[in-house]
Amino acid sequence: MPPTILDSHIHLWPSTATSSQDHAWMTPGLFLARRHGVHDYAAATAAAPVQPAGFVYVETDRYLPSASLSLDAGAGDEEVEEKLSAWARAPLEELAFLRRVVEGDVQEGDGASEGDGEQMKGLVIWAPFHVQERVFGTYLRVARERLGEKAWARVVGFRYLLQGRTADEVKSIIGNEWFVSNVKLACEKGERRLAFDVGVDAHRDGIEALEAVAALIEGVEEGVNFVLNHLCKPDLSTPTWPFFPRWQACIGRLSSHPNVYMKLSGALNEFAPSATPSSVETVLDTLRPYLDYVLQSFGAHRVLFGSDWPVCNVGGPKGEVGNWGFWVEVVERYWEEKELSEKDIEWVWAKSAAAAYGIKELR
Repeated sequence: MPPTILDSHIHLWPSTATSSQDHAWMTPGLFLARRHGVHDYAAATAAAPVQPAGFVYVETDRYLPSASLSLDAGAGDEEVEEKLSAWARAPLEELAFLRRVVEGDVQEGDGASEGDGEQMKGLVIWAPFHVQERVFGTYLRVARERLGEKAWARVVGFRYLLQGRTADEVKSIIGNEWFVSNVKLACEKGERRLAFDVGVDAHRDGIEALEAVAALIEGVEEGVNFVLNHLCKPDLSTPTWPFFPRWQACIGRLSSHPNVYMKLSGALNEFAPSATPSSVETVLDTLRPYLDYVLQSFGAHRVLFGSDWPVCNVGGPKGEVGNWGFWVEVVERYWEEKELSEKDIEWVWAKSAAAAYGIKELR
């Protein structure tokens, strides 16, 4: 049975944030377009033989009315804040939701009770790294105000999703004049070092998108921890994915930097719906080349367990009650197969996430 588990990747949203005006990806009838709160996560993990000691919350790609914020060159500070707050309405409402959970001042529909916020060991919140530095600085201040000091103290990183965009779009976004400087501003220059969670889809958006991310990370000094999500989303439905050698090359390139970490998460969603394996053995048959290379490249001390709950319920074979525990079993079976030491196993389940995010207390 696994030791202490720190689930490094889960998503939550209240019942008030289940429309396409809250999350553009929540189309009518979508399985995920209903409340997923701490109570729901607890119900899912309770069915497994072991429960997590806590989790890291990761932002949920909230709705934006446009790709970026349009401002006149002469806009004053008040106008910048007013327009920013309107443009980022949904992401800022996400912060208000997190504040309620952390502070225990929950509302009906939040799916949480007083005290549940103690399970939130870290918060990875949305950040518009692509906007002008002046606007980005305003966002950081407004975000801190919306979260309040107790929840702001739980912020361990930021994410701006690069998946769902073409490789050319990814190159354009991360290559603009503000992106790298904003990453450094958010993650290096505060009172504590924070992480940048990297969400990139090497399968659907092209391996070139992952190669562009590798170049981005190499262009940032080691003052930032980069946490790669979901094995960078290779195509797991095809045993001989033609871009596997280029995926390996990128992973090897990224792992050479000691400030880069990899999450074992999201794999259940990378199989085609008609090809989703139904057993631990069949999942491992596909995953083994990827897991072997990740372990070889990063080592156990830079590999993080994450469930990607509740998104893992979309592609997993065991449904809402069983998928969280199923993924735990997959990961546990793999470590047994590799005969990792007890200390290394402790790192994968919890200590690597604590190190990547600067989390001091697991209980």
